[in-house]
Amino acid sequence: MSMMSMKDIQDAFNTNYGFDNLKEKSREYIKNIVADSENNFLAEVFEDSSKRHELNNFVIEYSKTYLIINKCLGENPSFRIVFDFINPDSGYSEYAYEIEYNILGEFLDEFFLKV
Repeated sequence: MSMMSMKDIQDAFNTNYGFDNLKEKSREYIKNIVADSENNFLAEVFEDSSKRHELNNFVIEYSKTYLIINKCLGENPSFRIVFDFINPDSGYSEYAYEIEYNILGEFLDEFFLKV
């Protein structure tokens, strides 16, 4: 049995999911969440509205993709696209936003995390 290299897996993944397009749509989705932070879950995460407003100044940068395979309950594989929120003053990531997609490339869940 011949094995696929990780590069081959990456190339197949990128092609099958139209990854560049999906990545850009994900970035736009996150920008819209930040722009509407007064009316979504970010209002609970950052009770101080000035903190929510500061998020608009952060650079949202693609970081990595996690493939979630071999789940313990035999669930279908999924993947998460991770974006870092880079503080423009320090240049360091302070938050990460992960969007999880199912095996069909459809939205499954989202996570906003302090780094």
